[in-house]
Order: sequence, then structure tokens, then C-alpha cells
Amino acid sequence: MNISNINDLSQLIQGKEEQHFTFRRLEHQDVPQIQSLMSYQFLNYNPAFKIVQITEQDIQSCFTQELFDSIIQEKLSFGAFKQDVLVSACLTYDLGFNDNQQDTLALKPTERMQEIINMNDLLLGKYADNREIKLNQMAYMSHLATKSDYFHQQLALCCCFLSAQECSKLGFQQMITVAEHVATQKTFEKIFKTIVVIKEITDFKNQPIVIRSFNCSITS
Repeated sequence: MNISNINDLSQLIQGKEEQHFTFRRLEHQDVPQIQSLMSYQFLNYNPAFKIVQITEQDIQSCFTQELFDSIIQEKLSFGAFKQDVLVSACLTYDLGFNDNQQDTLALKPTERMQEIINMNDLLLGKYADNREIKLNQMAYMSHLATKSDYFHQQLALCCCFLSAQECSKLGFQQMITVAEHVATQKTFEKIFKTIVVIKEITDFKNQPIVIRSFNCSITS
């Protein structure tokens, strides 16, 4: 497939590898580290979670190890490791509807987590729970590019690039993601040459916030 809307960031990855970081596809044995890292990230860096005053118990009601395991089984997610420690990640899954696959995850989100889920559905707009989306057509990318320091943004950028590369190999046409501030949007502009804003939220529970969702084109 001719990839025309993804910038080649292989040199950035090589530079980080020279600093003794390893980038690879996430696997089953990484699930405990994924859960710990993502939960910490959401609690400490996500503005919407802070507004709702999400607790670790709230997060665990939804972001279970079973959920993360089901995501990485799609083999679209990548992580950055320092020795054996996961320091950054990009979790990606297919938004396509599979009528042959039974959802066996019995998630019971708390009231606070349900508010976050509802907001995310609003951000996704017509792409939220859309059964018309075909498999291997559109993927959702959850990332750790929200840290303000440039170094961690670069690690997350490498993980997102590897995920985008893998999606393109499998024939995906688009990737959907969310950014909480301008710096994160700039991060994705380093990967994708074509980005379209799906939705922008500037108010959440009567508090100012800026969150945007993006449709990132993989192919021309």
C-alpha cells in the first residue's frame, strides 16, 4: 500500500533507541504495566478526569486488565520500554463492527466514569458505536502524548507512529484520536499530514476545557 499521509519518523525512533529505549508491539504479559501506566496518566494529566474528580476506584471499574488485554490482542498497540519498564504507550483498536464477535467484557463503570464515557461518545460523534464502520477501516488511538515535557511527548510520538504504520499495512484508512491541548495536537501533526477536527468541547460540567477529537487520514 502506498502510504502518503504518514511522515517517516524512523530516525526519531533510532535516536531514542540509541538512548537505550526499546519500542515493540504490546503483548499479554505487559497488561499489568499498561493498566498501571494508563491509570496514572488519566488520574494526573487528563483535565476531564480532574473536573469529574475521578478516583482510582472509578478508573478500575472500566479500565480493567481484561479490557486492556482485549485491546492489545488486536496487535495494533505499541509501547516504549526502558529495560523492562513500560514508560509510554499507544493503545489502538479497530472501531469496525464485527457481528461474529461476542462482547464478553462485563464492564460496570461508576457514575463518574459514565460521565467520561458520555463525553468521549460526544467527541467521537458519528463514529461512536457506528455499526456501519467496516473492519480494518477505522481505528481509535489512545495515547500518552499529553505530558507537557518534550521528552515524553517524543516517546509517545514514536509509539503512535508505529501504531499508524501497522494500521496502514492492514488497510486502515483513518485513525481517530483525542487531544486535550494544543501541544498534543501538534504532536499528531508530526505523524499525519492530513488531520480534520471532528468535535471540539470548550465546556465540561460548567468548567472551561479544550478537548478536540481528530480524524487522521492514513492514505490519500
